[in-house]
Amino acid sequence: MISDLGVIIAASGSSQRYGVRDKLLEELGGMPVFLHSIINFLPLVSPGNLVVAVRPEALDEYRRIAGKFLPEADISWTAGGNTRVESVLNALTKLPLTAGLVAIHDAARPLATAQLLLKVAERAGVCGGAIAASKVTDSLKLADADGRISAPVARDAVWHAETPQVFDIEHYRRACSMLDGKSPTDDAEIMRLAGYPVELVESGMWNLKLTAPDDLVKLRQIFPGS
Repeated sequence: MISDLGVIIAASGSSQRYGVRDKLLEELGGMPVFLHSIINFLPLVSPGNLVVAVRPEALDEYRRIAGKFLPEADISWTAGGNTRVESVLNALTKLPLTAGLVAIHDAARPLATAQLLLKVAERAGVCGGAIAASKVTDSLKLADADGRISAPVARDAVWHAETPQVFDIEHYRRACSMLDGKSPTDDAEIMRLAGYPVELVESGMWNLKLTAPDDLVKLRQIFPGS
């Protein structure tokens, strides 16, 4: 357990790219997708230091499901906002920590382990910010407006940004206060825009994100009992 670590689970996406169903409520390994991240990370934090942000209309359902599987767990809940940034900021207000580290994780990445979070947190504790990431292995091309290849892209310096993303909580709060209406798609960009350095930590190839139905097929091949 890390007493000065807070964890925010972002579970408030609209699942627009997935289809009509809420992807985080799909069954995986005998439980809904969103619960895996909670179960993996809860042992690392003090009671009350894990917050889950959920779409307002689904909040009661998520809490009920979590209570069924984790009746004794000390989880804080908050309604998500209209954007990812708003959702995370709502969750941030629920964290009692004034110093230490905050980890933000996308609930659609159920394979992220406690070991991965600890590895990212270790680097963040040194440099102030670090994120799980994986190196791009495919050949990359830059396209023009007509969809024609205009140039190759050197893949040596290109990474897939993933979660968990871990930051000094004071720096992260300050970076959020400097957004001035911007709405970055991930928290590392919030830090970068504020001038804070963020390091990349190799996650390996087993941190899949559930975006489309085909991803659920892949995840179910990994989880026994799915």
